[in-house]
Amino acid sequence: MPSKVLQVKGLAYRDIIKNVTFDLHQGEIVALMGENGSGKSTLAKLLTGLLQSGSGTVQLFENGTLYSWETHPRWQEIAFVGQHPRRQTIGASVAEELGFGLLNQGFKVRDVRTKVKELASLVGLEGKENQSPSTLSGGERQRLVTAALLALKPAFLILDEALTMLDQKAQDKILALLLKEKANIGQLWVTHDPELARLADRLLLIKNGFLIEAGGPEVLEDQELRSNYGIRLSLNKNNLERKKKKESTKAAKQPVLEWEAAVYGTRLSLDKVIKVGEFIAIMGPSGAGKSTLLESVIGLNLPSEGVFKTFGEILTQSNLAQVRKRNRLVLQEPGEYFIGHTVYDEVFYGQKNKKNQKIKEANLSFLFKHGIQPDQVYRAPECLSGGERQRVALAAALQTRPEILLLDEPMLGLDGPGRELIKKSLNDMLGRLTILYVTHDIEEVLEYADRLWLVENGQVTLDCPAESWNDYRHCWLEAGVRIS
Repeated sequence: MPSKVLQVKGLAYRDIIKNVTFDLHQGEIVALMGENGSGKSTLAKLLTGLLQSGSGTVQLFENGTLYSWETHPRWQEIAFVGQHPRRQTIGASVAEELGFGLLNQGFKVRDVRTKVKELASLVGLEGKENQSPSTLSGGERQRLVTAALLALKPAFLILDEALTMLDQKAQDKILALLLKEKANIGQLWVTHDPELARLADRLLLIKNGFLIEAGGPEVLEDQELRSNYGIRLSLNKNNLERKKKKESTKAAKQPVLEWEAAVYGTRLSLDKVIKVGEFIAIMGPSGAGKSTLLESVIGLNLPSEGVFKTFGEILTQSNLAQVRKRNRLVLQEPGEYFIGHTVYDEVFYGQKNKKNQKIKEANLSFLFKHGIQPDQVYRAPECLSGGERQRVALAAALQTRPEILLLDEPMLGLDGPGRELIKKSLNDMLGRLTILYVTHDIEEVLEYADRLWLVENGQVTLDCPAESWNDYRHCWLEAGVRIS
């Protein structure tokens, strides 16, 4: 029986992690939860050696014997899947990524090829072995990185929100792998999802850098505890109802986005119209073409066949700049495209007179309204947590007062309070903006959406009024949409 233990004692890092002590054993799953910015990702990186602690220790024991990281390299013992899988892929193809670690461990090429095919099938990437990881969706990259690391059979695996980009079916596949390996791999799941945390053996909670052992997942029933640690509520899957959407303040009559037999390579084919002020929720499996659809609106992709019109004009290279002033896209991984040195510079990038005292006061009020704390205003965006960066990205998009807002999984990595801020913003925008919102979770959009689109294999296979969503429950479930 495996008997390795990761022992953490008095771990501290700057003012983020404070005297953290706990053990992680092979054969157990531990969930780590807490508010955005509480120190979860920093703690995960300290465990893996990606960051060096100011004090305290992370030690490896086996059968009570202490082993040195020199004789047992940390990278071989502890695998890490971060929030941004794009940064973790190094292979030129999916097959190379899945087989790279195995080849470096001395496995024969023939055996590696067999294992690669098996892994690709297990995580739903069969047929994509020769594709570059850069062509995959965020969810597909998460599956790729997780499978590649599991193949190395580490003693410990740390998942930092590594299941967030996945549709329900893809998540189930990865969970099946993780649970299958539970006996051999100690797992730490950093998550905001209470449904995932319920699968763990025990729960760690962190706030302002201080960690507590909370006990078993049954403690999630404690409403005060959830509130104190920013844990969102779990909903009854059988009682999800369409909430009454408030009336739009702007009649949705004039077409604003028109795809006329538009083809975007093999990734997307579209023949649809969206009208001013509509809220379109876009759902479907990972890799179905949802992000490509959003990218088409701002001309990151132009159709190879057919035409795409926005504001009544065919989108071409010559009018791209003008169109982009009226549209804003918030991506899945906002940290990938920030350009401001501080949060303030990022949100108000290009704004004239932003150092003027009156303008500055108005700007600060805007930031606070969107959940950006006073101590974050002049911090570098890359120093924030994933959820905090998500808030910054949305604030930066909204401050330009766009007419069309494109949101690609905007609640990824957000704690309970962060999700409530996004919902409040959506309420304020209804009818004033045309909104396209990509998600895997129908609960996020049911209150706000006018229409629901199901995208599969690059096609919109279902377009229904939001109030009729339950008539197509089987379609959503079959496509892996979460009904939570």
